[in-house]
Amino acid sequence: MDVIVRDVEVLDGSGSPAFRADVGLEGDRIAEVGDLSGATAPVLIDGAGLVAAPGFIDMHSHSDFTLPINPRAESKVRQGVTTEVIGMCGASPAPLTPKMVERRMVTRPELSWEWTTFASYLEALRDRGLSVNVVPLVGHGTIREAVVGLEDRRPAGDESAQMVRLVAQAMDEGAWGLSTGLIYPPGIYASTDELVEMSRIPASRGGFYFSHIRGEGPTLLQAVGEAIEIGERAGLPVQIAHFKAAEPENWALLPRALALVDDARARGLDVAADRYPYIASSTSLSASLPNWAHDGGREALLERLKQPATRRRILSEINASPPRWERTVLSHVPDCPELEGLNVAEVAGQRGADPSETALDIVLEAGARVSIIRFGMLEENLRSVLRHPAVMIGSDGSARAPYGPLGEGKAHPRNYGTFPRVLAKYVREEGVLSLPEAVHKMSGLPAKRLRLSDRGRLGRGLKADLVLFDPQAICDRGTFTDPYQYPTGIAYVYVNGEAVITPDGHTGALPGRILRH
Repeated sequence: MDVIVRDVEVLDGSGSPAFRADVGLEGDRIAEVGDLSGATAPVLIDGAGLVAAPGFIDMHSHSDFTLPINPRAESKVRQGVTTEVIGMCGASPAPLTPKMVERRMVTRPELSWEWTTFASYLEALRDRGLSVNVVPLVGHGTIREAVVGLEDRRPAGDESAQMVRLVAQAMDEGAWGLSTGLIYPPGIYASTDELVEMSRIPASRGGFYFSHIRGEGPTLLQAVGEAIEIGERAGLPVQIAHFKAAEPENWALLPRALALVDDARARGLDVAADRYPYIASSTSLSASLPNWAHDGGREALLERLKQPATRRRILSEINASPPRWERTVLSHVPDCPELEGLNVAEVAGQRGADPSETALDIVLEAGARVSIIRFGMLEENLRSVLRHPAVMIGSDGSARAPYGPLGEGKAHPRNYGTFPRVLAKYVREEGVLSLPEAVHKMSGLPAKRLRLSDRGRLGRGLKADLVLFDPQAICDRGTFTDPYQYPTGIAYVYVNGEAVITPDGHTGALPGRILRH
């Protein structure tokens, strides 16, 4: 064997109680879990005080836009994450038209954008190397932009057929399914029928429908219902992203939303969800603006904000149900970094202006390149979602690092702490989940969901994705004011049998693989 972990508490990912054993690795596989007292290996690890678990699977990741910049996946792999499901919220990095490449070089200049097809994007990731495995999805919003554009209209002529063909091509090139972001343009302009039609392609090929649903506030129940309807009509599994109810007036909807999932599952539908362990979300500030204001894309939005009459209309609609600006923190404003860490109400106070007016000013000043963190969820709702048997863990974050371009701004601490936070706060401190349950939601459950037959469990012959952690010391350290801090308590992370994290830090190894459907 190449590696033997001696006398360690094993949580095999099934949800069963821990048992004490040795774990041996050979090549990219687990050679044995059991008594290896008679075996030798060049690498021997003392497992005393540690738990051995399958590498964690992040069921909701946006690392597709950061892995090309830093393939070491620093903030994720240091959490014990060995596989990430990418391409979420309708916004995969491909397929792209030349016009789309031009737009993205303006809004995301830190990326090279040398790819156009889904296959060439995956090849770019492969050629750079990866410290984690990736399970890629294709984004409905990306495909809609490629065919219909950014306008608020229905597909015309053969555009629907073109979108279906692009979904099929992406599936042929390795996508695991279709994702949607139905609060973001151009996904907001899609009808349910359009989404059903596009979802029939992954349905016919054993794929999935992952959705950032059409609303997590007053429209939560209708939005959950729409996701279930799409899965039922198209005939494919549905994964509802970061399941939550936002803002106090909507908190009471959360139990009813979970009941919709339970009812669907009782009818035999394959519906599940994921969640991150924080009560603050993160999105773009421009998502607070009315849907019609985004018609035509970023440049059209900025022009509308310059037109007094149109601006007054936008402001009137925002103020009909204004966001809680004092709970809306500016986390990344590349053109105005001095605003980062302030909430919108604080900026308004400094300027002696109305908060909603100030929000529009910031969008305009920063060219609609503004990320926010919004505090608006209920802790007890979060606990209820985490306990649900069909919910697994997803960070809704990206692989980042405290150095280079991925260390700019004040991003959500979920990028650094999601998985350790579950194990520290919701297992060790609060007992919301048992340790076997939590590890199952991070490994065996998502692997079963994705039908990854050789990952997510610790057993002979399975892939050697492994995390060794101290259950008494594991803890997230990142905060909303100082998010770029690696967690503590994770001693080793192996990906496909190679050590990526050791007590000395990141080894620089890039053994991750593109897991094509």
